[in-house]
Amino acid sequence: MKTGFYSHPLFLEHDTGAHPENAERLRAIRNRLQSEGILDQLELRSGRQATSQDISMLHSEDLFEQVRQASEEGRQNLQSPDCVVSEQTFSAALQAVGSVLEAVEEVAERRLDNAFCAVRPPGHHAERDQAMGFCFFNNIALAAEYLTRSLGYKRVLIFDFDVHHGNGTQHLFEERDDVFFISTHQDPRSCYPGTGYSNETGRGPGSGFTRNLPLPPWTEDAAYLDQVEHQLLPLLIEYAPDFILVSAGFDAHRDDPLASLNLTDIAFTKLTERLKLQASESAGGRMVSILEGGYDVQALSLCVHEHLKVLSSD
Repeated sequence: MKTGFYSHPLFLEHDTGAHPENAERLRAIRNRLQSEGILDQLELRSGRQATSQDISMLHSEDLFEQVRQASEEGRQNLQSPDCVVSEQTFSAALQAVGSVLEAVEEVAERRLDNAFCAVRPPGHHAERDQAMGFCFFNNIALAAEYLTRSLGYKRVLIFDFDVHHGNGTQHLFEERDDVFFISTHQDPRSCYPGTGYSNETGRGPGSGFTRNLPLPPWTEDAAYLDQVEHQLLPLLIEYAPDFILVSAGFDAHRDDPLASLNLTDIAFTKLTERLKLQASESAGGRMVSILEGGYDVQALSLCVHEHLKVLSSD
């Protein structure tokens, strides 16, 4: 299969210092992929810079200007100590969005079978007018908006398996039925950002098109996969998405320092296999995966390697 791998040197220049979301994450991924020989099997892409018009599909002009000004003025953070800013943060954030938009277009137009976007800063916590949780612009939400607004897709699935609930993504689509948001994450009573309860299921026209599966701390592979199979897979089959987007955060791994789930790479591999199967059955194989969290670099690089092995297999 032709699997795209999107990366760019700008992502390393978003300098967060000793922050857990740092450039070593991407270096570890690339080193693992090179040492295991899989990088040469992928279609390497650098993406493009998003424009202000791209960002304005979902975000306010005020947020765009705040990120730009914070970077240009040398501020240390934006709106929260979690959102560390450096001189290249704004450019890296635009490159992250542009890379994801290019990836979905390439897959939609069959130039790639699927793709993985090794981007940073991550995106799924970013709200319409607020940066939060290491995120400035919501990469995956903008991809879904581009698919529905510009490319004519009617049933986009976003599956978010980051250990932290994708609050920004949920809130941007919770009143719509053309984007189905599913999230598995640690129970919000014990994990940032404190949203993603099971009774959050969408509103108005979007009622029923949000589904959250909060998990108690220390949940292991078998229990996780069992709940996914019985509570979520029937919803995927019924919805029959015409494009699948994945918020691929690997911080539910047992070695991750920022949360308390107890998964291994096996759980992520099996979930990727099932999502790829659903993409094949209802979406012509169209699937783009976008990096979110994962802060133990050895666990992260292993999980991304296994994830890409599934995406690139025939």
